[in-house]
Amino acid sequence: MSVQGKTPAVEVCDLKVRFGSFTAVDGIDFEVRAGEIFGFLGANGAGKTTTIRCLCGLLIPTAGRVLVGGADVAKDPTAVKSIVGYMSQKFTLYSDLTIEENLNFAASLRKLDRSLRDRRIRELYGLIDLKVPGKTMVRDLPGGILQQVALVAAMLHDPSIIFLDEPTAGVTPANRALFWDLIGKISAE
Repeated sequence: MSVQGKTPAVEVCDLKVRFGSFTAVDGIDFEVRAGEIFGFLGANGAGKTTTIRCLCGLLIPTAGRVLVGGADVAKDPTAVKSIVGYMSQKFTLYSDLTIEENLNFAASLRKLDRSLRDRRIRELYGLIDLKVPGKTMVRDLPGGILQQVALVAAMLHDPSIIFLDEPTAGVTPANRALFWDLIGKISAE
């Protein structure tokens, strides 16, 4: 239970993840409140991505308790997947498709009907202030816009919790600042 008496958006207690004899995550604890921007730092190989994959319901913890939006990752990973958006550290868009094709594909994975998909794309284009045509090939996008489009793809189903894994890696300092301004705006909502 968080200090304010409200259920945390994310609660991690003694999380452990092992792959055979290798321990990737060894007993971490943290809470994140709704609307809070939370990050953790560590060297490459420290278990950050593994932890995020657990939070998204993509990996089941070896031990410990992970609750995301009140759902237990070990008991109901499907419920977790329905309430989270995930933007991985590697670009998750297909370079040989247009922006629109990528977003339509992402929406189909979430089984969004056409009217909801179209409405969410319009809303999210407005949120990121997209200035390039939707018919633009993803391979032709600069890094900052590519990250914004990947964020739109992660948010199409209107998740209550969004996990970003190194969202500004490889972008210019100016684009990094714009991206974090955007994250602040999303968090406020």
